[in-house]
Amino acid sequence: MKPIEACTFDDVLIAPRYSEVRSRSDVNLNTELGNIKLDIPIISSNMKTITGSKMAATVAAQGGLGILHRFCSIDDNVKMFEDSVNELCLMNLQNSQYNSLKIGVSIGVKEEDKWRFERLYNVGARIFCIDVAHGHNILVKDMLTWIKKRISEEKITLIVGNIATAQAYEDLVEWGADVAKVGIGPGAACITRQRAGVGIPQLYALEQVYDASLSSKRPIPIIADGGISVAGDVAKALKYADAVMLGSFFSGTTETPGKVFKNIDGDFYKTYGGSASGENKGENKFVEGIVKTVKFKGKVKYLVKELVEGLQSACSYVGAKDLIEFKENCEFVRLSPGAQRESKF
Repeated sequence: MKPIEACTFDDVLIAPRYSEVRSRSDVNLNTELGNIKLDIPIISSNMKTITGSKMAATVAAQGGLGILHRFCSIDDNVKMFEDSVNELCLMNLQNSQYNSLKIGVSIGVKEEDKWRFERLYNVGARIFCIDVAHGHNILVKDMLTWIKKRISEEKITLIVGNIATAQAYEDLVEWGADVAKVGIGPGAACITRQRAGVGIPQLYALEQVYDASLSSKRPIPIIADGGISVAGDVAKALKYADAVMLGSFFSGTTETPGKVFKNIDGDFYKTYGGSASGENKGENKFVEGIVKTVKFKGKVKYLVKELVEGLQSACSYVGAKDLIEFKENCEFVRLSPGAQRESKF
């Protein structure tokens, strides 16, 4: 069978069109993910070196969503969630019950993760990310079934991933997921494609999943996870997705877990690693992620501002007043190698 030709972010640009948007600041970036209402479509990645309590609270205070990682003991996970809620209370002066709805948590698919779910739910967590490398899997189906039987009275939001195909999306809908997280192998610290030879170029994966959502009887929102290297990639992803999850883009910021170090040249840096790295797994068996150093970038709020302004500019270039119009108006042009060089990709 002939391989499918698939493209990703660096292969396309957004074509400009007539616009009646007078100022990019007029563009509304609100989005919804199940029961979650966000002012901006930005989510911090649930990676050990990206989202702890400070990152989750800061991104939530900016109008986005922080999803805490799960690479710690259950007790530490509970404390991290409570610390995030308390920190967000100080930032927003809101009550803790409201702020608990702005912080997400993560679980896996092992038996111990059922206890992790119970503990986090009992302290107020209502946004859960079932977080595995391959979300189109019977273990994910089993965990979703267990949660759905366990929680019947109060609404929660179940984000599930990662997937990369239309069939996976359709199955997650059938299994009861509220949000689908898309991306297998595009992350800067992920080496799944090199190690396993598995993956789908991210923009093509998003397009296929989005097309499946258009014909679904119960369409669920889409999160684009991975492959974002510059602010313009966020706009390209949102042609098909409802929000983007950022890992490497936020790496090295003040709010990421870990200390700031200085190298022999006097440059400041922090460490950043993929969720499937040996450091996160706590073992040196076959892994699909790496750990590396990244330049210290300062406060994350400045990167969020850059993303927001870039996305608002993209909307204004295509005459879109909000993200719904952006999806309709955004059209891609395919780039030749020369056009990629011209675009500095």
